Amino acid sequence: MINAEIDRETKDAAILIVDDNLSNVDLLREILRHQGYTQVFGETDPRLVPDLCRNQVFDILLLDIRMPHLTGFQLIELLRPIFGDDYVPILVLTAQTDQETRRKSLEIGANDFLTKPFVTWELLQRVRNMLQIRMLYKKTREQNRELEQRVEERTRELSEALTLSRKADRAKLDFLSVMSHELRTPLNAIIGFSEVISAQDMRPPIPPDYLDYVKLIEESGKHLLDMVNRILEYAKGATGTVVLEERTVNLRDLLDRCIAMLTPKALVKRVSVVLEPGLPVWARVDERRLRELTLSILDNAIKFNNTGGTVIAELTAGEGGITLAITDNGPGIPAEIQARIFDPFTQGDGAIDRRHEGIGLGLPIVQRYAQVHGGRIELISEPGAGTTVRVYLPAERQRASGDDDAFAPGLADA
Repeated sequence: MINAEIDRETKDAAILIVDDNLSNVDLLREILRHQGYTQVFGETDPRLVPDLCRNQVFDILLLDIRMPHLTGFQLIELLRPIFGDDYVPILVLTAQTDQETRRKSLEIGANDFLTKPFVTWELLQRVRNMLQIRMLYKKTREQNRELEQRVEERTRELSEALTLSRKADRAKLDFLSVMSHELRTPLNAIIGFSEVISAQDMRPPIPPDYLDYVKLIEESGKHLLDMVNRILEYAKGATGTVVLEERTVNLRDLLDRCIAMLTPKALVKRVSVVLEPGLPVWARVDERRLRELTLSILDNAIKFNNTGGTVIAELTAGEGGITLAITDNGPGIPAEIQARIFDPFTQGDGAIDRRHEGIGLGLPIVQRYAQVHGGRIELISEPGAGTTVRVYLPAERQRASGDDDAFAPGLADA
């Protein structure tokens, strides 16, 4: 079907014959028209051919070499910049049979060569073959042009959609940020007055039942305030407004303090938290955010672990940078959850009944904190075999001691 279509198109191809001998032009025109070609043009003055080719697109040129005023070689050279990147085949027809003429014709841009006197069937076959290639080239170029246009249109649509999506995301983050700020003020008041009442400095004394209610209000307010602060912190990180307050910190001491803070929670669940021994690791970091990062990972390891489980924390440093690894032997994370575990509001257990507290912002915030320090986070989990979370910090953050200006040995040139 495609070949039949190409054959029909070749019959309508524009053919230009260039020969200073009018009888040769007429003979070729008659042969081609008799074969069914409908657009056959002739020119005996080669000097007029460049303007002809500028004003009309030809699909093939039948060209003599030896002509007055302008040889076929010279004409080909003039036509090359006119054709540009378009493929217009040139069939050289000449009585010259020497090898040098053949070689030069092909070198300067001719596509085929036929010696006069030619055999009609051979001429027609070569013209047909060259025109078929020309038609295929035109069709391919047109398809490429259409494809490029569709790609450009689709790219523009996707770009517009991405811009709208970013605006929508920014609007949501702005809303979260504003609401978080607005909620913190009344929550602080609720928590503050609850603490005052809980202190039992009021006269007359508050009945015990009412005091329990007040403590519950205080605990709920603090829990809600923690959620609000997490939402606000996530909104800051997602909008790129996190500003690091850096100082040189002993990360092993920081990790040890984080474990101590979560020990009561671990004891309730009978989870053993072990810090692998090692040398002090000093780093230039934002201490508050790195502490929150560490607490969040440790808290997850304890919260999602099995009763009586184990959590192992390990801190190492070398020429490749600093690595904090926290491993638990809990139930692991399902594969379908792992793919989106760093997406906001994703729960690690994936359960509908929400067996664990949290709003699913812990790991997204942890990832953001690692990134603003120039690092990255890696999570490896296998259902039934536990989870390992590794935080990598770049070597340039490491220090040899508490002195801000002292880099760790061997790391300054890393």
